[in-house]
Amino acid sequence: MSITKTIEFDQFCKSIMTADRNVRSVTIIDKKGRAVHNISHKKFVQPSIEKWNDIHYMECMFDISMGAKFDNLYGPIRYHHSDKDNFMMFSFPYNKYVTIITSTKKISPIAFATKISNIIINFKQ
Repeated sequence: MSITKTIEFDQFCKSIMTADRNVRSVTIIDKKGRAVHNISHKKFVQPSIEKWNDIHYMECMFDISMGAKFDNLYGPIRYHHSDKDNFMMFSFPYNKYVTIITSTKKISPIAFATKISNIIINFKQ
């Protein structure tokens, strides 16, 4: 991966981290489900994301790619949200990648997804 792509990913992830104080981590994965960039807050105890790694990321990519088959019928996927026991997880398409965001449960999913969607739109331009 090029240095400019790494800098772009880093700026993108930092803008998401600063969007809400409840964001725990931001990971960008490629279309094969491999993490290409990751950033997390030091003050939060992370869910065992390190254990998820490839298998969980591949599962996220599979969910999004399955949903993409219905883009013509329902429109493109803007985000996916799942509520876990100790945290919330969001996934957003970002160019050829998918951004996975974990947060505490102290946020409104719809308001947060709207805020992140606006950040993604601004970075795509």
